[in-house]
Amino acid sequence: MRQLLHLLLFAVSSAAAVELPPDSEKYIYGIGTDTSYDLAQKAAMADIVMKLATRVNVSTKINQTKHFNRTQVDAQSQVIAESRGIELPNVEVIDTDQKNNLWQVLVRVEREQVKRAIKHQLDTINSDLQFVLEEFENHYAPSCFYTLSNEENKRTLLNELIPAYIGIGSEDGAETQFNRTINTFDRTYKRCKKRNRYTLTFSRPVTSALKNSTKALLKKQGFDVVSKGENTGSVQLNIKAKSSMFKKTHFTILTAEILVFDERESLQFKDSFKVKGASFKSSSESVARAEQALLQRVKLK
Repeated sequence: MRQLLHLLLFAVSSAAAVELPPDSEKYIYGIGTDTSYDLAQKAAMADIVMKLATRVNVSTKINQTKHFNRTQVDAQSQVIAESRGIELPNVEVIDTDQKNNLWQVLVRVEREQVKRAIKHQLDTINSDLQFVLEEFENHYAPSCFYTLSNEENKRTLLNELIPAYIGIGSEDGAETQFNRTINTFDRTYKRCKKRNRYTLTFSRPVTSALKNSTKALLKKQGFDVVSKGENTGSVQLNIKAKSSMFKKTHFTILTAEILVFDERESLQFKDSFKVKGASFKSSSESVARAEQALLQRVKLK
C-alpha cells in the first residue's frame, strides 16, 4: 500500500512538472500537454483561447453495452469552450518539460497585445460588413440575399469576438459600434429574405406536377416564385430528356442545368447534373421517377 501511494505521488509530481502561474494584469498564461512539443504548444495556446472563449458547446456520447442479456446505457457529456478566429500575437514559450513520452509547454501572451489584436480583427470585419450594407441600403432584392448569405460567416465571427474583446478589459461601450453593425445586418438580411423573388422558367414543357413541386421546393429553400415583378431575379431550369428501354424496363435520363440570376441579371448560382428513373410498367412512370430524383438534387445555395 505504501509503495502504491509512493507511485501515485510520483505520478502527480511528474504531471505537474510545469506549474501554471495565475493570470496577471499584464500576462495571460496557458499550459498544454501532448505527445510532441508542437502539439503541446498548440494545446497551451488553445488553453489561453479557452479563457477568452465566447461559446460553449455541449455534446453527449451515449454508449450501449449488453452483458448477460442486460443492456447498460452510459452517457458521457463533453463541454467544449471555443472562440473561433481569436488570433494570439507574439506567443512566448516560457517553460517546457518532457517525461514519459509527454511534453508540457507553458506559454504566455501580453494582455494588451491580445486586446489590440482582437480590436484589429473587429475593426476589419466591421468595415467589410459596413461596406456591403451601404450597397444595399433600401434595396432589398435577390442580389442582397445572395451577398449577405455569403457574408453571414463574418457576422457570426464579429458576434463571437465581441465578448472576448469585453472580457480582455476594453473600455465600457467600446463594443457599441460592432453591435450596431450586427443589428443592421440582421435587419437588412431579414428584409432581403422576404423579397427574395424569382420567376421560374423551364427549357422544355413539363408537367404541372413538376412545375408546382419545383415552386414548393424553392419556397422551402427561401426562394419565392412569382410571375413577374420589380427587382425580381430568375431561376432557369434547362432539362434534356432521353428515354430508352432495356430488358422490358423503361429508362429515363434527365440532364439538368440550373441557373439563378439576380435582379441585375448577374449569375449567382449554377449547377448541372444527371438523374434517372426506371419502371417495369410504363415510360411515363420512369419519367415521373426521374423528375422526383431531379427534385431531390435541386439546391440553390
